[in-house]
Amino acid sequence: MDSIWKIFLTTVTKFPQKIAVADQNSSYTYEELFAKIKSINSLLAKYQRKNPIAIFAGRNIDTVAQILAVIGSGNYYIPLDSSLPKEKLNAILADAKPVAILGQKEDEKVIENLNFQGDFYTNLDSSDKDCEFSPLSGDEPLYMVYTSGSTGNPKGVLKSNNAVISFLEAFSTLFPFEEETIIGNQTPLFFDASAKDLYLSIYNGATLEIIPTEKFILPVGLVNYLNERKINWICWVPSALCLISQLNAFMEVKPEYLKRIFFVGEAFPVKQLKKWLENVPNAKYVNLYGSSEIAGVCCYYEINNNLENIDVLPMGKAMPNCEITLRDEKNQIINESGVVGEIFISSPALALGYYHNEEQTNAVFFKEDNKRVFQSGDLARYDEEGNLCFVSRKDFQIKYMGRRIELGEIEAACDKLPEINRCCCLYDEKRKIITLFCELNSELTVSEIRNLLKDKLATYMIPGKINIYEKLPLNANGKIDRQLLKKTIM
Repeated sequence: MDSIWKIFLTTVTKFPQKIAVADQNSSYTYEELFAKIKSINSLLAKYQRKNPIAIFAGRNIDTVAQILAVIGSGNYYIPLDSSLPKEKLNAILADAKPVAILGQKEDEKVIENLNFQGDFYTNLDSSDKDCEFSPLSGDEPLYMVYTSGSTGNPKGVLKSNNAVISFLEAFSTLFPFEEETIIGNQTPLFFDASAKDLYLSIYNGATLEIIPTEKFILPVGLVNYLNERKINWICWVPSALCLISQLNAFMEVKPEYLKRIFFVGEAFPVKQLKKWLENVPNAKYVNLYGSSEIAGVCCYYEINNNLENIDVLPMGKAMPNCEITLRDEKNQIINESGVVGEIFISSPALALGYYHNEEQTNAVFFKEDNKRVFQSGDLARYDEEGNLCFVSRKDFQIKYMGRRIELGEIEAACDKLPEINRCCCLYDEKRKIITLFCELNSELTVSEIRNLLKDKLATYMIPGKINIYEKLPLNANGKIDRQLLKKTIM
């Protein structure tokens, strides 16, 4: 198949009465979801094909209907967080120039404060259900996600139908779905990572369960919700999983149905993963790696129960639809273990590029042997088993006291300390200071932390400043909010 829309129609035909998507308050079967899509789609018929249409993506079943309605109309969608600062939303809208925005009643006040002159829809029920569908396909765009990147300026990454389908085929072959799979969605629908949950559910005829945001505040209530909804498949950021293990939720309740536990987006501290393995031993655990410039993920590592000699989880091997090479600064391929190089990815799942930014696109996407290649900016090395092991972002590699330092290496050393729950490391280029931000589970002082790190790090790598937090701030995606922490040291 050459389009997500065709995949969706096939699933509707196969599983009309099966629950397609549910939130805390309501649900749609695949047949009901299709009916809702028809109603919305008839309002979009006036727009020519290949136009961007933005969606204020709330955590509810109607957001899913809106996404699929835009796809069916022959346009592509841009999921947005309506709670973003006005300046950032205006910057995105000025760049993307969507012809319309779909939202909900509560988004009307947001629109009033934006520089947007297009159509805005909140009442998305039309009596006309006989609209025609003319979806985009192949290498035509499916959606565009805006990401801040290292600069903080929003940039649009455009992905095609073919790219997403390539990921779906590879992932579903590698990790087959069962008919009763219920996916528990953690990532907000305006984040790129949520596309995995949405499209894997449609591709495999699974049920997508959108977990309320407030459940991720109280871990016992979160696990109870997983059990109530019989959720058996999750792909979460490690911070969300650590919430459960760090706050000892397992002492009160354990997940009864989880069979597949995937995690992506940041490092999962091994000591927290061990708690999961002890308390949910029958699930399959998989570490995933990817970036916004590829649909889905490009690496996977299946966890076994023996983590004694592992300090940092490997990224593992390339997905079946990807080719990955490590290269040095002279673009020479690295094959030996232990040598750090930059990750280059070749795959049909690569994004089309950066929207309205040919220069930036050409800087990191290029043709080689008739294949498209993406230069990721991520540094890694091979272990003795040939697994890729993440080292750091290229922009996390610093020059300090005449030496090259990977900030990720400092974080990994801190994660080994049982007294530290979570941490992250940042560098103030102007003042030449490495700052460690950490969340503790004990009463350690700054000097005691430094003494513990002396056994694990070279003297020049020990952070010059250590800030202790009761709780490290998380961004909307559930990851440690490095941008917010960075402001405290500037």
